[in-house]
Amino acid sequence: MVSIQSTKKRILTLCLLVLVITLITIWWVYTPPSIDGKTHAVGYSVCHQIENHSLAFGDKILPLCARCTGMFLGTLVSLAVLSRRKKASGSPSKSLIAILVVFALAFILDGLNSMMGLFPVIPQLYPPSNLLRLVTGLMMGVVIANLLIVLWQQTSWKDSDSTPVLAGWKHLLLMVAANALVGLMVWLRIPFLYYPIAVLSTAAIVLLLSMIYSLIWIIILKKENTFERYSDGLSFLLAGLATAIIQIGLLDLLRYNLTGTWQGFTF
Repeated sequence: MVSIQSTKKRILTLCLLVLVITLITIWWVYTPPSIDGKTHAVGYSVCHQIENHSLAFGDKILPLCARCTGMFLGTLVSLAVLSRRKKASGSPSKSLIAILVVFALAFILDGLNSMMGLFPVIPQLYPPSNLLRLVTGLMMGVVIANLLIVLWQQTSWKDSDSTPVLAGWKHLLLMVAANALVGLMVWLRIPFLYYPIAVLSTAAIVLLLSMIYSLIWIIILKKENTFERYSDGLSFLLAGLATAIIQIGLLDLLRYNLTGTWQGFTF
């Protein structure tokens, strides 16, 4: 019985892998060529890509606006810091939650203030800037990573540890410092860092969507708290990745059909 179940699991994993490769190939063929083309195509599915809201490295503009660049890089960096906690699944202390709420509110406030600039009749609270967009994006990335990792740990592991994923103030400061360093590297706009930043920020979109959809598939198929090893979740990660690619591809297709261009929105 165990052998039959194991074989079925391997077959399912192989089928999902073939599906992922097929979806990536289709998306790759129908999106603009080159690394720039591919990263901008991923960003095209989630970001307005308004030119004056984005950061330029010489004559190259990042595939995401400053806010989205910060948010997705912040999520990626924060997940890397939090992943060292292995199977910890507890929520942070109330004081740390309060800080995360402040981070989220700062992101929302700056986003609303920036959006007011699109409507001249509505006065802005303060002059928006790409630096503020980048910083508040990074802050929101910290929030997203903390929410996502707790949900992931609590949903997947059979023997999760109830200790907080965000261990304490030192852990938060480490995460903030790591994000500040990444933010500085982005803001300095050193030419040779363009491609690493472009690739990592758009790869973070795929990772984030894949994790979210993996959780949804785990819940739909009623496999919560059944994983004992990382390999137990491989098929769900592949299913999540396939779903993420489908979403990116469909949003690319919809936006292209509506606008007729791979360029960002203009106002």
